[in-house]
Amino acid sequence: MKRVLIPFVALLLLTACDKEQNSLLAPVPSDIEFRTTCTHPTSTAAINPTVYNTGPGGNVECSELGTGLMSSGRINYNDGVPGGTFPDGITVVVTDGKFVSWSAPANVCVRYVIVKGSNAANVYAYDGSLKSDACLASPLNMGGNIANLSNLTFCYEFCGQECDWIGETAWSNGSQYVTRGNWATYTKYEGQQKTVTLFAGQTLNAGTVKFSAPDADHKVTVTITLNAGWRFKDVNENVKIQDYATAPSGNPSPGLFAHKGKATSSPFSIKVPKNNFYGVHVDVEWEKCD
Repeated sequence: MKRVLIPFVALLLLTACDKEQNSLLAPVPSDIEFRTTCTHPTSTAAINPTVYNTGPGGNVECSELGTGLMSSGRINYNDGVPGGTFPDGITVVVTDGKFVSWSAPANVCVRYVIVKGSNAANVYAYDGSLKSDACLASPLNMGGNIANLSNLTFCYEFCGQECDWIGETAWSNGSQYVTRGNWATYTKYEGQQKTVTLFAGQTLNAGTVKFSAPDADHKVTVTITLNAGWRFKDVNENVKIQDYATAPSGNPSPGLFAHKGKATSSPFSIKVPKNNFYGVHVDVEWEKCD
């Protein structure tokens, strides 16, 4: 799949429900006619959503809907106030705390919009060609009413330029196992919460590795969060971790590491025994565009 990578600048706009106020703020999608009365659950562009209520609290992730999709992450709404930002050029209007309209620039292809309310979410699916829609809403709640907007997620990809995914090996930042021939690094654990950079290809900042404080079972949760433009490589055991009582030496063998997992979306967490040092090896990919 070929996609473009462009920096983000957030844009959020809130407005009242009448058409005159929307036109004054000028956030209304240009290629649709905004309706003051919405017909739930069908959107203005005649998209009928699929209801999801099987995940924790009814939340849905972009990784569950398709591979290789960028995600805005869940943007929480509390009394109409957004708790985050959307990608560059995507304009969002929320009316009455329930109805969502959006528009996107030509270089952003929206694939899914997840509208979450109460304990379920409506997922609106698009083919990427539509650049705007309105009257998206959450499913009905137990009382038979449209649930107030709880959070909103955009799953999208960039269009226009040719891009490729480049595979890299990544390690949590720290001391090198050996001084020559292998740049692999291990991290000293301080016995409390600690976050270090995840370096790929030795110098590329791919994200972060966070070590939690030990829990009652003497376990440490290691959480790997990737930066925008990075993803976990789709291979088995793309996360490998080894704990050490003393500082390791010699070339590491990640295939023999004691703790392994397959990460499909960021962030990814895994529990390991508490120890003094950790080698964290991750198979990742970054997006390179012409």
